[in-house]
Amino acid sequence: MSKLNKIFFGPAGTGKTREATIEAVRIISESEELKNSKVDIKNYKNILEKLKDFSKTPNLNIDDSEIINKIQDSSVKDISKIINNRRYEGDLKYLTENKIFNKGIVEEEILKYKAIYNIYPLIETVTFHPSYSYQDFVEGISVETNQDTNEIEYKVKDGIFKKICERASRNDKYNYVLIIDEINRGDIASIFGELFTLLEDNKRANGAEPLSINLPYSKDEKTGNPKTLTVPSNLYVLATMNTVDKSIALIDVALRRRFDFIECMPKYQKDLPELKPIKKDVDLSKLLETMNQRITILKNEHYQIGHSYFLDIENMNELREVMIKKIIPLLQEYFYDDWKSICAVLHQSYQSPKNNGLLKKEEVNKKLFENEFDELFAYTNKAIFKINKEFSEEDIKKVYE
Repeated sequence: MSKLNKIFFGPAGTGKTREATIEAVRIISESEELKNSKVDIKNYKNILEKLKDFSKTPNLNIDDSEIINKIQDSSVKDISKIINNRRYEGDLKYLTENKIFNKGIVEEEILKYKAIYNIYPLIETVTFHPSYSYQDFVEGISVETNQDTNEIEYKVKDGIFKKICERASRNDKYNYVLIIDEINRGDIASIFGELFTLLEDNKRANGAEPLSINLPYSKDEKTGNPKTLTVPSNLYVLATMNTVDKSIALIDVALRRRFDFIECMPKYQKDLPELKPIKKDVDLSKLLETMNQRITILKNEHYQIGHSYFLDIENMNELREVMIKKIIPLLQEYFYDDWKSICAVLHQSYQSPKNNGLLKKEEVNKKLFENEFDELFAYTNKAIFKINKEFSEEDIKKVYE
């Protein structure tokens, strides 16, 4: 089992990103330097606020003259607040040469700021997609035009993983988290490359068998040898994975071995009190659970509908919007061109659609073609349905009663 790498997996709308966010904030709040910070794990609004705080980078966009003016008008106690918005070495030289402040005081405050700047952000987030690459994730070469010489220059560009590794290595009293959303949508083996081995708990910097890799582009300025990358033991990797995505079958066995997999499945009212009935009449929890039971039989458990689709619904108009714009289109995606299965999930009649409340059968106009094409009318025997946008509470209750 891995204490440092976790993947939250499950069907769409089951709160995978939410669980990863809560876990990330919990991990950061357990850092040695942040143990006294107040984090209410049960309050998701508080979690989101902390996520913003932990993901922030200090603001560097302050003009030179602006910082000097502010310092001249400030007391010594206010220096840190002003310098916290700067990162330039020139500040120290200017402020001390002009005797605005004592060199020791200014230097101390600038060093404090540099420490803060080099610590944050504690949480980084990235979304994998088919074109995402190792060069984006670890390091690559960027092409830039020199504004002075107008010549093309090739520079090493650090990826998000390399940046957070270096930051975590410098600050071992803080925990760091990298959240990878939709991890299975990218070419995982290509993106991680040789990092697979370094992800193991015992191969980390403070593990029993620490390892490092040579970076492909970064070179040591003195020796010319490749720089190395070690994954620190205070870096946690959390990921989400949608099990409906067909690419889940392509997940590398090596990745599976290095991550703990945590299943996120639909929740119903016994586990999710927010899933309340509408006017104590339409039971959203029972509606969702019944549809998922049918989907599991007709497809499999990975195609279930997540509870997040039905959260915060307070009346029938909102439920209609969700059913028309979210649920039925999702079923059309799951059961492409198979209206019989969609009717089965929604408890609608396929053979006698006149009694349906949610789905109405569309009549096929046979006069569109000449009689000589009758043998091509295979589709005339296939029922095609459309959504009834005026369904009632009773129509919804028939889905699960």
